Amino acid sequence: MFEKVVNLEIEKVYAGLKAFLLKSNCKIISEEPPIFISVKQGSIWGVSPRSAKKIASYRLFPLGSGTRIASSSSLASDWKNLSIIGSILSVIVALLCFWIAVDLDAYITTQKPSNWSWLAGAYGYTGFQRALILANLTKVLAVFLAITLALEILVAVYVSVRINAFAEESLRTLA
Repeated sequence: MFEKVVNLEIEKVYAGLKAFLLKSNCKIISEEPPIFISVKQGSIWGVSPRSAKKIASYRLFPLGSGTRIASSSSLASDWKNLSIIGSILSVIVALLCFWIAVDLDAYITTQKPSNWSWLAGAYGYTGFQRALILANLTKVLAVFLAITLALEILVAVYVSVRINAFAEESLRTLA
């Protein structure tokens, strides 16, 4: 939660805040002028606190001749779901690639057919050279997916920690 006090009447603050939010391509999902406004902001593909899809809410309170504004933000459920599903799929595919690589390495070492050794004979090719190429390729894919997963986790943590960045920015624009 982020708060700010401005020396303007609540109606002027509300009008300025709403104008900023609309100019920032926010979609108003709920409002009770001049005391409350809630918007959707960002994109499902956003990877920064400013660009990730979120719901930002602002509550305004009269405070003498000024106005106190309290804002809060939360990640949109579809952004969170996409991150979670993407991470789960990355883990599954990375583990599958790792399994294939280990299995093909065993096939090369023991020269006995295994679960994935049929891949070395696909398209009429045979031999251990093909198995070695596929084992190395699946290792590279597993490492790539593991790095991608780590980056996705870092992005999710960073965005979650700094989720109020847009709300703070919007309140700084008010006089």
